[in-house]
Amino acid sequence: MSMMMRARVRPKHKGSIAQVSAGLLLVLSVTGLTGSVDAKGFMEHNTARHGGDYKVISLDKQGPNSCLRMCEADSQCQAWSFVKPGVEGPEAKCRLKVTVPFRSESPCCISGVSLGSSAPGRRTGY
Repeated sequence: MSMMMRARVRPKHKGSIAQVSAGLLLVLSVTGLTGSVDAKGFMEHNTARHGGDYKVISLDKQGPNSCLRMCEADSQCQAWSFVKPGVEGPEAKCRLKVTVPFRSESPCCISGVSLGSSAPGRRTGY
């Protein structure tokens, strides 16, 4: 006769949301994925995501928050890159992406990934 035992796994520590958030921020800092958190998204400062562009918008005086909002408003958008003024001409650019390209460190850009997007994909274009 064989018996199957079921192990009960209970967390040793119960943490508050603030503790969990602080832990997540520590992990992000250690891995180099720090950025600022907007109410609806995450900004990766000094980060470019090359490839996957399906729409490029010239921006007059708007900043990266407007690029983040444009991506959130477009169901096709998986990620975005805000290219700072002077990099690709006098105006800033917002590059909306249909994939989630790999990130690379660059002072040219501020990027982000739409919440709920898939893992980073292959590089194409830009």
